[in-house]
Amino acid sequence: MVRDVLIGATLAIGIVSQVEAGGWSTVHRHIHPIGNCGAAREVLASNYSSGSHVAWHGARFDPNGDTAASWDYPLGTTITVRNPHNDRTALILINDRGPNGTARRMGARLDLAAGAARRLGVSTSYVCVY
Repeated sequence: MVRDVLIGATLAIGIVSQVEAGGWSTVHRHIHPIGNCGAAREVLASNYSSGSHVAWHGARFDPNGDTAASWDYPLGTTITVRNPHNDRTALILINDRGPNGTARRMGARLDLAAGAARRLGVSTSYVCVY
């Protein structure tokens, strides 16, 4: 059992490392929808940790907050996000607009603050949004 968990964790780290090493041009080679979201919406999520202010009320960006940027949800909306790989969930406040640039062109619909991503245990991955 412990061996299987270690092997699974090692494989997951390897996939994340390959994606980060290859950048967005290789994301769909290594990350695929899970199909484990039931009635929830499955979206590709990325994460970010820099910025000074957010679009919602011009508040300061908190990289450790339970917040995210999205073009798909209204500013001020709170969504429930679940990582289908480990079943961790978090309430996430949409307080900014994004993802932008290459991440958006490659299909990312949610840009999690680093703290939210850490609590969910995701880097770039498909997540379930309720």
